[in-house]
Amino acid sequence: MTQYLFSNFKDNEFENLFQQLANVFSISQKQLTEIYEEMRKGFEREDCIEYNFSRSIFHSSNECFQKLYDDAWIIGVDIPSILELNNNIQDKKTIVILGQDPRRQSDKRVEEIEIATPYALHLKYCREKHRSTRLYFDLIKVLLEQGYRVYLTDVFKIWISQSDNGIYHTPLIKQEQERFIKILKLELEIFEPHAVITWGQVASDAVNSITSSFNHFKFPHPSPANNHTWSKMMGKPATRANRIDFWQEKVMSFLNNL
Repeated sequence: MTQYLFSNFKDNEFENLFQQLANVFSISQKQLTEIYEEMRKGFEREDCIEYNFSRSIFHSSNECFQKLYDDAWIIGVDIPSILELNNNIQDKKTIVILGQDPRRQSDKRVEEIEIATPYALHLKYCREKHRSTRLYFDLIKVLLEQGYRVYLTDVFKIWISQSDNGIYHTPLIKQEQERFIKILKLELEIFEPHAVITWGQVASDAVNSITSSFNHFKFPHPSPANNHTWSKMMGKPATRANRIDFWQEKVMSFLNNL
């Protein structure tokens, strides 16, 4: 069975990442270390462990936005993660997959924040069985099996629902967007990626706004909501197998030509 290393940070990656996350979250390095350690321990477990924090983990200097945050039906927060094959190779190049934000859904108001990772790939169920995230992991495995480390993060580290439901989100104000994009630039510099692959237009625009020095490959988000986009792009039905094959062809062609 293929074995993976989950968030096996090297050198000063973790300390530098913590410094960036600490710019927006009230969390200690010890707390963040413990979350990653528990996620590593539970990586191959069938059950699901929750990591809950008070809403006070985040604070906005804008009073109006803070009120929206406090009243939100549910709040999403993801911490970045990194995956690689457990094969004792130490000098793997890093590929970043960048998404938009940590969307959440719930049929009831959730007071505490459950800390997760992009696409919840620290959970065995989400990697192997969940309809959407299983496909995401299949795409990521293409890169892992080619010998890359894959760093997963979002442009915006929080997602806020409207106060009366858990479906529609409350857009971040410009002030908060700019704060997260500034952190993203520093975050990417920590991991010195061989390439940045963006899933979706928001992620692509964010990368274009901060630098042109990264090898950037823009790709539609693999969400089921984008099936029509994928089908049109491929010229064939957006089946799981077709999407994996198309992704492998296009992404590896891009990387092999760098």
